[in-house]
Amino acid sequence: MFKRPLLPGLIWTLLIAVLTLVPGNYIPRITSFLDWLSPDKILHLVLFGTYSYLLAKGFQKQALSQLLRQNPVIFSIIIGIVFAIFIEVMQKFVIPGRNGNVYDFLADVLGTFAGVAAWYITGRNEKKNLHSSKNYN
Repeated sequence: MFKRPLLPGLIWTLLIAVLTLVPGNYIPRITSFLDWLSPDKILHLVLFGTYSYLLAKGFQKQALSQLLRQNPVIFSIIIGIVFAIFIEVMQKFVIPGRNGNVYDFLADVLGTFAGVAAWYITGRNEKKNLHSSKNYN
């Protein structure tokens, strides 16, 4: 089924949308860190890293599209970047008290690539463990 493996990624999409599209007057301002290393940027990295990880894992396991299953990294990166653009545009032009900016977008993109890298690394370790356990059975 197409939806079940992607369900964690879809739920995470909603979480990101809720967290990033809240009007600005509800968000506390923290100014003690440098802007480029602020908790906001770290949050963007974590949110989009988790997002791309969940998407890649879901695409790899879904059954309806062989194209998605064979190219989970490419589709996760494309969707992550498009979603990051969408969020920043919404913050800039639609959400009161928020302002989308290029540094948030860059943090989103870095998070997307970090999440895909984490998926790739954990996938390699899972395959390695699977092959080593077959040798001992």
